[in-house]
Amino acid sequence: MKSAVVIGAGITGLSAAVSLKKAGYDVRVLEKNDHTGGCVHTVRKDGYLVETGPNSIMVKDIQTAMFMGEIGLADELMLPGNAAKNRYICKDGELVPAPAGPMKAIKTPLLSAGAKLRVLKEPFVKKPANLTEESLASFVQRRLGPEVLDFVAEPMVSGIYAGDPKRLSAKHAFPKIHEIEHQYGSLIKGAFKAMKNKPAGSFRPIMGTFRNGMQSLTDKLAAQLGEGLTLNATVTGIARQDRWEVSWEVNGEQHSTGADALIIAVPAYAVRDLPLPEPLRETLYDLHEIPYPPLASLSLGYRREQVQHPLDGFGALVPGVEGRKLLGVLFPSSMYADRAPEGHVLLTAFIGGMRQPALATLSEEEHLEIAKADLATLIGASGDPAFVQRTLWRKAIPQYNVGHGDFLAMIEKAEAENPGLHLCGNYRGGIAVGQCLANGLKLGQDIAKGQ
Repeated sequence: MKSAVVIGAGITGLSAAVSLKKAGYDVRVLEKNDHTGGCVHTVRKDGYLVETGPNSIMVKDIQTAMFMGEIGLADELMLPGNAAKNRYICKDGELVPAPAGPMKAIKTPLLSAGAKLRVLKEPFVKKPANLTEESLASFVQRRLGPEVLDFVAEPMVSGIYAGDPKRLSAKHAFPKIHEIEHQYGSLIKGAFKAMKNKPAGSFRPIMGTFRNGMQSLTDKLAAQLGEGLTLNATVTGIARQDRWEVSWEVNGEQHSTGADALIIAVPAYAVRDLPLPEPLRETLYDLHEIPYPPLASLSLGYRREQVQHPLDGFGALVPGVEGRKLLGVLFPSSMYADRAPEGHVLLTAFIGGMRQPALATLSEEEHLEIAKADLATLIGASGDPAFVQRTLWRKAIPQYNVGHGDFLAMIEKAEAENPGLHLCGNYRGGIAVGQCLANGLKLGQDIAKGQ
């Protein structure tokens, strides 16, 4: 029987391990913490269900959907209510519905008449010759104009990456739009051709969560591993001769095992802390330079009558040009049932990120005052919340900034020079939960096939 060691029990590491176990591998997963799931964590408190990390999962392919059924999550899946179709963006202190479709885009007050005309010119914008890697801000402004950048792209980037479009790489952070321009020369032309050529009956992406929260996913994955999962494990040695040899310590006891495959599934900044052999350690040392900005999430419960806004949506994003301190706010109790007690609503506000990193590390009291002030203007929230749960991520989301390809090349070099080594995580191949799950499953399958 072939064997594998996985270091790190986040989404990608867990799904890769389960995939390998399903393929007949003897798998050992080592996690330094006393829990699995990485940033995925669900808290039930005072009648509220709070996600301290990701709030939803987007499943984009039939294989991932079928896998979730296999591990017993099909009956747990919750789809968002109809209200979640609405998204809001703040402009001049007011929440404006984001346009959902071409006709609503024509009428939206988010963009001026001049900006809308500029968008219509997009199919005629030529890509400059010999263009080097560009930022998302440069890409959007070049193709769609400055207002689309300020009131669509920039808040979207804050909502996904808590990032800065002037730094994020169009090619690596949003590979689909980069590829559409390369293939069709126009985003609008590419969108129309994609709709026209879409196969009948093709899988439609599913966005949702689970009845008992996102942690249900990582708990189910962990349960598949049984005794193959070791928590509170400190890796003390990694070496390679004919096979990989990994040593670890738990409660003062030393353990070791050999493995045909070694999967490193820790955050990029934590790779250099592992006892890697030279020259592998030297090859991967600079991975810690991938930026992870700090981010605070503030889950707030209000009595329904304290909030004037109908909260008929997924949430609201706040563009940087608005000059506010919140990046945005989600409306979890509008999206999913049983997220707040009867007569109450749950909101999740975000502070910090690449836009204003210093704000993320303020005290809980300061965060609460920031949230109350901005929410009073944005949704008419008054008084003190009945419930507060703050989470501070000092290193939140990896940024696929311009130059991210250098880090990927570094990883590919290490894997090529060290047979059986694989690195994975949300710094490679996508940051979303659904992408990490799919990437881990595929990695396990590829290893089992000898790829």
